Amino acid sequence: MDLTAQYHQMLGALLPRGPAWDADDLLLAGFAPSLAAVHGRVDALMQETDPRSVTELIDRYEQISGFPDSCAPPGVQTLQQRRQRLDAKLNLPGGINEAFYLGQLSALGYTDVIITRYSRSQFTCMSDCTDSLYSDEWRYYWQVNMPVTTQIAPMTTISNCTDSLRTWGDTVAECVLNKLAPSHTYLIFRYPE
Repeated sequence: MDLTAQYHQMLGALLPRGPAWDADDLLLAGFAPSLAAVHGRVDALMQETDPRSVTELIDRYEQISGFPDSCAPPGVQTLQQRRQRLDAKLNLPGGINEAFYLGQLSALGYTDVIITRYSRSQFTCMSDCTDSLYSDEWRYYWQVNMPVTTQIAPMTTISNCTDSLRTWGDTVAECVLNKLAPSHTYLIFRYPE
């Protein structure tokens, strides 16, 4: 039974009992479509409460969240990318651990990212062969190994002569992580060959 017929039936059930009232009254049949339309709009509004499915209220959500920002200027992202950024900002718990940053990247659409942290110890003649070669200051560096699907664009015959021979990277992911990274750390992005 469709929603209009259900509202018609409910309105008929609300009428007082007696011979003066008819459940098939044209007035009830006229109210039912309006109530069904309001019900449909309420259902659509419930979808707007989730940043992953927002459409009509996305501008308001972005205004509250401080978007667009320097990571993605207005007009350069698709609706799905805007939803992913909102979800990453509003729904993910904060933190400064690896799981937090992987969650941020996952919300931006990168699920197979690996974060490499460098060992705090120095390599000495007594170290194992598998120990790190890095000095103590490398403990402040961490590397984000981006997935194979990251955009890599080589220079072509129709490129300008001032263009780079090859460009790569995801400026949005890099910008978001650089904003969230602790100020005393250095972030390295590694893209596949």
